[in-house]
Amino acid sequence: MRVVHLARDEKFIPLMQSLFDAANPLGNRYVIARRRRRKQRFVQAAENVVFRPEWQFRTPLIAGEVRDADCIVAHSMTTIFAKALRNARPDARVVWLGWGYDYYPLLEAQLGDPLLPATRALTASLRGDDAAGSWWGRLLSRRSDDDAQGVKRNALSDVASRISAYAVLPTEVPLLRRALPQLRGQPHEVPLFTAEDVFQKGPQLMEGPDVLLGNSATASNNHLEALDWLRSRAGNARLIVPLSYGDAAYGQRIAALGRERFGERLDALSGWMALADYNERIRHCGFVIMNHRRQQAVGNVTSALYKGATVYLR
Repeated sequence: MRVVHLARDEKFIPLMQSLFDAANPLGNRYVIARRRRRKQRFVQAAENVVFRPEWQFRTPLIAGEVRDADCIVAHSMTTIFAKALRNARPDARVVWLGWGYDYYPLLEAQLGDPLLPATRALTASLRGDDAAGSWWGRLLSRRSDDDAQGVKRNALSDVASRISAYAVLPTEVPLLRRALPQLRGQPHEVPLFTAEDVFQKGPQLMEGPDVLLGNSATASNNHLEALDWLRSRAGNARLIVPLSYGDAAYGQRIAALGRERFGERLDALSGWMALADYNERIRHCGFVIMNHRRQQAVGNVTSALYKGATVYLR
């Protein structure tokens, strides 16, 4: 079976490559969308890996990559991947692996606003927007030029009836089916990584007085409320705040506000680091706070539990 994967240069893709290649040796081809002015960081060049500029996914130039595939796996569903699928054979199976950001806009009506009041006001000030419109749309508009509108409402809607199988968390399946009635494919549970890949890298335990807050520079972490809550409760503990991906402007503002409150005890992680190095950095975080109002940071939460930390979910 010839399986073509549509993906971006994201940190989880190499982990998934190893799983797919073990299941289907020599049968996978990875077509990686390369963003403008973005250096390759995670996916390595290989015989079965090809890099294509994002604009090609919007044109017939991508047809040669997908038209002979027996199965096409979309690692998240963006506008450009949805357009590429138009070139697939009618009998090709289409598999969609949900990444959260690509389908949570469709769940907003059922789940409500993911932002708490102070964070909502902060994002409005950063956007120069009086909180008008959907926060999900504002988040997605920052991911890439091609995603500004397509992911928010149209990408999945356009291809939902074409999807043979998909993977989201089991509790999200009924929500997604209500939001997207034309999605008739079968849901499956697909791991993004193994315990050996992630949990066992670096120190075996997370123990100590320090606090790990959130997982990314996205407003759904509701950092501001958590920082204010911790201000009178954290004592002399250090706060480690991962801000290495997401909305750069939001991350910079959270880092500045955190330092105003905690001074040098706040450690904002703004640059990407190898997993073993990251685990070493957070080894003294015996406490983890995830202030999301939605499903997020599953890998961070499960890794922290595996390593013995106390995890607080909202």
